Amino acid sequence: MSKSKPLKIYIVDDDAQIAEFMTVVLEAAGHTVFTDISAVFAISRIVGKKPDCLVTDLMMSELDGIELCKHLRERTELKNLVVIFVSAKDSDFWKNRAREAGANGYIVKPLTADAFVSEVERIVNDAQAQADEESSEAHGDGALPGRR
Repeated sequence: MSKSKPLKIYIVDDDAQIAEFMTVVLEAAGHTVFTDISAVFAISRIVGKKPDCLVTDLMMSELDGIELCKHLRERTELKNLVVIFVSAKDSDFWKNRAREAGANGYIVKPLTADAFVSEVERIVNDAQAQADEESSEAHGDGALPGRR
Protein backbone atom coordinates (compact mmCIF):
# COMPACT_ATOMS: atom_id res chain seq x y z
CA MET A 1 0.00 0.00 0.00
CA SER A 2 1.15 3.51 -0.78
CA LYS A 3 2.55 5.85 1.86
CA SER A 4 1.54 9.06 0.10
CA LYS A 5 -1.94 10.61 0.10
CA PRO A 6 -4.33 9.17 -2.47
CA LEU A 7 -4.11 10.96 -5.81
CA LYS A 8 -6.47 11.43 -8.74
CA ILE A 9 -4.45 10.27 -11.73
CA TYR A 10 -5.41 10.41 -15.39
CA ILE A 11 -3.61 8.02 -17.75
CA VAL A 12 -3.48 8.56 -21.52
CA ASP A 13 -1.77 5.83 -23.52
CA ASP A 14 -2.85 4.42 -26.87
CA ASP A 15 -1.53 0.99 -25.86
CA ALA A 16 -4.47 -0.48 -23.94
CA GLN A 17 -2.31 -3.13 -22.23
CA ILE A 18 0.15 -0.56 -20.86
CA ALA A 19 -2.73 1.69 -19.78
CA GLU A 20 -4.35 -1.26 -17.98
CA PHE A 21 -1.08 -2.18 -16.23
CA MET A 22 -0.56 1.40 -15.00
CA THR A 23 -4.19 1.61 -13.88
CA VAL A 24 -4.06 -1.65 -11.93
CA VAL A 25 -0.83 -0.86 -10.07
CA LEU A 26 -1.82 2.72 -9.24
CA GLU A 27 -5.27 1.65 -8.01
CA ALA A 28 -3.64 -1.09 -5.91
CA ALA A 29 -1.57 1.66 -4.29
CA GLY A 30 -4.78 3.46 -3.28
CA HIS A 31 -5.06 6.05 -6.03
CA THR A 32 -8.13 6.92 -8.13
CA VAL A 33 -7.35 6.38 -11.80
CA PHE A 34 -9.09 7.47 -15.00
CA THR A 35 -7.83 6.08 -18.30
CA ASP A 36 -8.14 7.01 -21.95
CA ILE A 37 -6.52 5.54 -25.05
CA SER A 38 -7.25 8.67 -27.13
CA ALA A 39 -5.40 11.88 -26.32
CA VAL A 40 -7.84 13.87 -28.46
CA PHE A 41 -10.85 12.74 -26.43
CA ALA A 42 -8.94 12.90 -23.15
CA ILE A 43 -8.48 16.68 -23.18
CA SER A 44 -12.06 17.61 -22.25
CA ARG A 45 -12.27 14.72 -19.80
CA ILE A 46 -9.07 15.83 -18.05
CA VAL A 47 -10.46 19.37 -17.76
CA GLY A 48 -13.65 17.94 -16.23
CA LYS A 49 -11.97 15.54 -13.79
CA LYS A 50 -9.20 17.96 -12.71
CA PRO A 51 -6.77 15.20 -11.69
CA ASP A 52 -3.68 15.79 -9.58
CA CYS A 53 -1.53 14.08 -12.18
CA LEU A 54 -1.49 13.11 -15.85
CA VAL A 55 0.58 10.10 -16.86
CA THR A 56 0.90 10.05 -20.65
CA ASP A 57 2.74 8.15 -23.31
CA LEU A 58 5.15 10.22 -25.36
CA MET A 59 4.43 8.64 -28.75
CA MET A 60 0.76 8.23 -29.68
CA SER A 61 -0.86 8.09 -33.09
CA GLU A 62 -3.40 10.92 -33.33
CA LEU A 63 -2.03 13.42 -30.79
CA ASP A 64 1.29 12.75 -29.10
CA GLY A 65 2.08 13.38 -25.44
CA ILE A 66 4.06 16.56 -26.22
CA GLU A 67 1.06 18.16 -27.95
CA LEU A 68 -1.32 16.91 -25.25
CA CYS A 69 0.88 18.48 -22.57
CA LYS A 70 1.05 21.79 -24.47
CA HIS A 71 -2.77 21.88 -24.82
CA LEU A 72 -3.25 21.27 -21.11
CA ARG A 73 -0.57 23.77 -20.03
CA GLU A 74 -2.56 26.50 -21.82
CA ARG A 75 -5.50 25.96 -19.46
CA THR A 76 -5.36 28.05 -16.29
CA GLU A 77 -7.69 25.67 -14.42
CA LEU A 78 -5.02 22.96 -14.79
CA LYS A 79 -2.03 25.06 -13.72
CA ASN A 80 -1.25 22.67 -10.84
CA LEU A 81 -1.57 19.51 -12.95
CA VAL A 82 1.54 17.37 -12.63
CA VAL A 83 2.46 15.85 -16.00
CA ILE A 84 4.57 12.70 -16.24
CA PHE A 85 5.68 11.16 -19.51
CA VAL A 86 6.17 7.41 -19.86
CA SER A 87 8.20 6.26 -22.83
CA ALA A 88 10.64 3.66 -24.11
CA LYS A 89 12.64 6.58 -25.56
CA ASP A 90 15.52 6.99 -23.12
CA SER A 91 17.43 9.88 -24.69
CA ASP A 92 18.15 13.40 -23.50
CA PHE A 93 16.55 14.71 -26.70
CA TRP A 94 13.10 13.33 -25.77
CA LYS A 95 13.46 14.14 -22.07
CA ASN A 96 14.29 17.74 -22.99
CA ARG A 97 11.32 17.95 -25.40
CA ALA A 98 9.04 16.70 -22.61
CA ARG A 99 10.46 19.25 -20.14
CA GLU A 100 10.07 22.08 -22.70
CA ALA A 101 6.42 21.08 -23.20
CA GLY A 102 5.84 21.45 -19.46
CA ALA A 103 6.41 17.95 -18.07
CA ASN A 104 7.28 17.49 -14.40
CA GLY A 105 8.74 14.02 -14.85
CA TYR A 106 9.77 11.29 -17.27
CA ILE A 107 9.67 7.55 -16.60
CA VAL A 108 11.40 5.12 -18.95
CA LYS A 109 9.78 1.82 -19.96
CA PRO A 110 9.82 -1.06 -19.28
CA LEU A 111 7.83 -0.50 -16.10
CA THR A 112 7.87 -2.53 -12.91
CA ALA A 113 4.93 -2.14 -10.54
CA ASP A 114 6.70 -0.97 -7.36
CA ALA A 115 9.18 1.31 -9.10
CA PHE A 116 6.47 2.87 -11.27
CA VAL A 117 4.16 3.69 -8.36
CA SER A 118 6.94 5.11 -6.18
CA GLU A 119 8.31 7.21 -9.05
CA VAL A 120 4.86 8.66 -9.87
CA GLU A 121 4.31 9.50 -6.19
CA ARG A 122 7.80 11.03 -5.86
CA ILE A 123 7.36 13.24 -8.94
CA VAL A 124 3.91 14.42 -7.80
CA ASN A 125 5.11 15.15 -4.25
CA ASP A 126 8.17 17.05 -5.53
CA ALA A 127 6.09 19.08 -7.99
CA GLN A 128 3.46 19.93 -5.37
CA ALA A 129 6.12 20.94 -2.85
CA GLN A 130 7.76 23.18 -5.47
CA ALA A 131 4.39 24.76 -6.37
CA ASP A 132 3.65 25.39 -2.67
CA GLU A 133 7.07 26.99 -2.23
CA GLU A 134 6.62 29.22 -5.28
CA SER A 135 3.15 30.21 -4.11
CA SER A 136 4.33 31.21 -0.63
CA GLU A 137 7.24 33.19 -2.13
CA ALA A 138 4.90 34.98 -4.56
CA HIS A 139 2.40 35.91 -1.85
CA GLY A 140 4.85 36.37 0.99
CA ASP A 141 4.29 34.51 4.22
CA GLY A 142 3.92 37.57 6.42
CA ALA A 143 7.18 36.94 8.25
CA LEU A 144 9.30 39.92 9.17
CA PRO A 145 12.85 40.00 7.79
CA GLY A 146 15.09 37.86 9.96
CA ARG A 147 12.08 36.26 11.68
CA ARG A 148 11.61 33.11 9.64
